[in-house]
Amino acid sequence: MSLEKIEFFGAADRKGKVMTGMVTSEYPAWYFTQHIEELQEEIDSIERKLKNGGLPSEAIPDHKAELFKLQGRLMDIQNSRPKLNGKDADTFKKIYDDLSGQIGDSMFTETEMKKGLVNVHEEARRMVEPIIKADPEYAPVFEKLGISPIRGKISRNQAAKVVKICGRLIDDSRPTNIEYFRKDRNYGTYRSERSLAELEKE
Repeated sequence: MSLEKIEFFGAADRKGKVMTGMVTSEYPAWYFTQHIEELQEEIDSIERKLKNGGLPSEAIPDHKAELFKLQGRLMDIQNSRPKLNGKDADTFKKIYDDLSGQIGDSMFTETEMKKGLVNVHEEARRMVEPIIKADPEYAPVFEKLGISPIRGKISRNQAAKVVKICGRLIDDSRPTNIEYFRKDRNYGTYRSERSLAELEKE
């Protein structure tokens, strides 16, 4: 599948819940794995109640209707996640590695932060001004995510969005918290006292 044909946002993310509607979400619904897990738990809970037979007869129709609605929502979310072949996955890994590396290079190091050497205004500038090189090869991805490069560059915040979505798309275990990419002069890379699992929840 070519990058031009990849759709990150499904009907669940669009106005009117149809593919022809405008995208109304910053991130696609399939990105939020915790929400999907909670939705599945809710479905499982209702199914158990119906199976155990402990519900009053008058409550059964409402529970079945709610179950049908939740199952439909979950299916819409799951179906909206792009299906990648090997070549697609390699392309998104390349995008992820390129942009995450640039993000790390643009961030003040952990040592500089601890020593109070961070220029707050410069940090804010790096977040919102176009400083990350946007390879023209990735143009279809930027366009699908509502990002328009300026003179061949995008902001760090925009790059972070691309990295988060690409990372989640190719491998749910890939870091999507940009703090993971912060470098440290002492070690060459960011070393956190918190676990990756804790960082991912932020």
